Amino acid sequence: MSCKGSSEIIEVSTLQELSKYLNQDNVTVKLAPGEYHITNTDLSHNVILKKYTNGKPETDYPISALLYFSGNNSKYILNNVIIHLDTKLHKAFGKNHIFEVFVSGNNNTIEGLEVKDMGHEHPIRGAIMMHVMGDGNTISNVKLHIQGSYPYGYGHLLGKGANPIVTPQKHSSLLVSGKDTKLLGCTVITRGFGHGIVMQGAVNTFIKDCYVEGEMRSTDAMLAETSGPAFETGFSSDYPPGKILPNEIKALSEDGVRSYPYGSLVGRKTENITVINTTIKNMRSGIDLNAHIGKTEIENCTVIGCQEKGYSVASNAVVKNSRGDAQYGPLLSFPGNNVKNCQVELELMPSVGDYPVKRLAEINGSGHTIIIKNYDNKKRTKVSPIVFGESFWSDVHRYRNPNSDPKQFSGANNITLNNQTGMPIIFKELSENNKVVSNGELLEDLGKNNMFEKNKID
Repeated sequence: MSCKGSSEIIEVSTLQELSKYLNQDNVTVKLAPGEYHITNTDLSHNVILKKYTNGKPETDYPISALLYFSGNNSKYILNNVIIHLDTKLHKAFGKNHIFEVFVSGNNNTIEGLEVKDMGHEHPIRGAIMMHVMGDGNTISNVKLHIQGSYPYGYGHLLGKGANPIVTPQKHSSLLVSGKDTKLLGCTVITRGFGHGIVMQGAVNTFIKDCYVEGEMRSTDAMLAETSGPAFETGFSSDYPPGKILPNEIKALSEDGVRSYPYGSLVGRKTENITVINTTIKNMRSGIDLNAHIGKTEIENCTVIGCQEKGYSVASNAVVKNSRGDAQYGPLLSFPGNNVKNCQVELELMPSVGDYPVKRLAEINGSGHTIIIKNYDNKKRTKVSPIVFGESFWSDVHRYRNPNSDPKQFSGANNITLNNQTGMPIIFKELSENNKVVSNGELLEDLGKNNMFEKNKID
C-alpha cells in the first residue's frame, strides 16, 4: 500500500486551490492557517450514492458535499485552519442529504481542520458535518461545531424515527461508515439534534482522545413557551406519560458515541469499536455501543451530565478504568435482556443535580461481571438504587405496547456485581440467580421464592 501523501508538500492559500487536490492520489497539501468562509455552492459536489437493502445496492441516495475528499493515500495539513459554513447552504441542495465534509477516498490523513456552522437554518432532509466513508482514513485533531436542525430545544421528546410528533430534520456531527478509521484528538461541539460520533456499517473504528459536548435544557423552560413546535402540539411527548413533564432536564442532542447495527450506504454490519480516553458531556447518552457486533473496548473514558444513560454496551464488551457522574440518568444501562458476558469496571463520580435519578444503574442480560466503586473515594450524596431487571427502555416499550410481555425487554440473571458505592440494591421480578457484594455483605437474588432478598435495600 502506498504511503499517505508524497514527500513534497504543496502549499496553498485559498479553499479554491485546496479543492483542486481533494480528488488526487498521493499528495501532501498544506493550507495556510487562517479563517475561511464557504457561502455559496462553488466548491460543492453532487454525488449519487447507493442505498443498500439486504446487502444489495437497490436505490439511489443523492448527496451534496461542500468539501469532498475523494482521493487516496493523501495527507491534508490543515492546522490552525477554521472554515465557516453558512447554514443558508442547508437549503441550497433541494432534497439531497448534505455531507458538509465528505471523505470517500481511502488511506488519507486529515489533520487540524476546524469547521463551524454559522447560522441556524436547518436542512430540508438531513445533514452530517463530516462523513468518513472511505477505508483506512485517519482524522486527527479535527474540531466540529454544529448548528442548524429542526426542531431544536426539546431533545427527543417530540419524536424521531417512525411516526414522530414533529418530523425532525437532523444534523449529526461525525459519521463513520468506512473500515479501519482512526479518530484521534477530535472535538465535537454540537448544538443540533443528532448524534456526536456515530458508526453505521463501520468496521474496526478506533477512537482516542476525543471530546463530544451537547447542551441541556429544563422541561420547565420548554413548558414556558408560548409558540413553537412543542406549544403547537400541546406539549405532547413521544415518551411516557405522553406529555412533557415539569421539573425534568433533557439533552438537546442525541448520543455522544453511538453504534447502529447496519450501514445502508456501505451494505454491511457495524463491527469492532474501541474508545480510549474520550469524554462525553451533556448528550442524551454518553457511550452507547450496544448495536454492533464483534469487539467493544472502552478504556479510561469519562461521561458527564448525560440524560438517558452513561454507558451501554453489547455482548462481551470490556469497560475498564472509566467513570461517570449519573447526574441526570443512570451511570450504566443494559436496556435489553439479550446482552451477555460483559466485563465492566466503572467509577461513580459524586456530582449530583437538582433533578431526580430513578436508577443509578439498570442491570439486565446475563453472565456479566461488574464493579462499580466511588470515584476518588467520594460518596454520592443523593441516594439512587442499582436495579436488576428494569430499564428506561423497558418503561418506554411498556408504555408504547402495554400488552407486550415485559420479558421481551427486561431480565437479569447470573450476573455478579461488586457494589462499592454505598447505594442500595433492588432485585425486580425479572431478575434471578444474581450475586451482589454490597459493602461487604453478600446479597443473593434467588428469584421469586426469596422476596426478602429480592427487595433488599442497603
